[in-house]
Amino acid sequence: MYLLKEFEFEASEIAKIVSGKLIGEDIVVNSIKSLGEQETGSITVCYPKFKDKLVSITEKCLVFCTADTVVENSKLSFIVCENPKFSFFDFVNNYVVTETNYSNFEIVSKVSDNFPAVEFGYNVKINKNVVIAPKTKIGSNVIIGNNVVIRSNVTIGNNVIIKDNTIIGSEGFGFVKSENEVIHIPQLGEIRIDDNVIIGSCCTIEKPALGSTIIEHSVKIDDLVQIGHNQVIGEGTMITTGFKAIGGAKIGKNCFIGMGVTVVNKKANIGDNCFIGAGTILTKSVENNSTVYNKIETIFTPNTHLDEMLTTPKKIK
Repeated sequence: MYLLKEFEFEASEIAKIVSGKLIGEDIVVNSIKSLGEQETGSITVCYPKFKDKLVSITEKCLVFCTADTVVENSKLSFIVCENPKFSFFDFVNNYVVTETNYSNFEIVSKVSDNFPAVEFGYNVKINKNVVIAPKTKIGSNVIIGNNVVIRSNVTIGNNVIIKDNTIIGSEGFGFVKSENEVIHIPQLGEIRIDDNVIIGSCCTIEKPALGSTIIEHSVKIDDLVQIGHNQVIGEGTMITTGFKAIGGAKIGKNCFIGMGVTVVNKKANIGDNCFIGAGTILTKSVENNSTVYNKIETIFTPNTHLDEMLTTPKKIK
């Protein structure tokens, strides 16, 4: 979604911007590189476990890190922060990248001849081959990628990004059976997507027969995710690729849902501040502040370190 632009900053300027402490020479930087690929004048970020790699760097560059990651190397300058990963990418987002690399979008404010009976906010960027049904409401500063389909009875908040090939409002899988026939249940409910949500490419957000599917404020959804009908995804939750859940399942606030997690029981709700590890299949509810990992539903105490998780599991009863 972003393009790197030309930039040039003194290290002291960056330290002031991110409220960090500069250690070393006040060098000028003009590029971004990953650790191990530095060049003169580049900036990077280093986590404590990769501290040893800093010793052998021979190019003058600037490193975001914690205080305990600083090493003796005259070639390096450091910006010391409590959370270097956040500070680094916050600086990148705000100062060295352009908003998006889309080049063929229509900018809409309030109304569009191409999308009659759709209510828009301001500065909505709509890319190629987009379908937006009537009775849809879209807030301001929204970016809609190529080939996106948004069906009726959908409300989208402000500052939302929907990436390419995603469907908002696909019908939930609803049928009712009698002795003689199977009939389709019309999906008449609504979808609500709150402010500052990001939805990845090739996702489906399903509309319910009745009621609502809700994605709350600041949720981030990876590519290839299915959000089923009547689901509620709590504020600030992050969902990675391959997630699937039966309709009606609820996820609390500030959770992290790992790759390929599956929820197979609509009563298997996930509480607030939970970490659900990759590949987990959930059939039971998870309490607040829990960590759940692997396919046998091994549950651990809150905030357990990974090493302890792998050696002292406590199974759900």
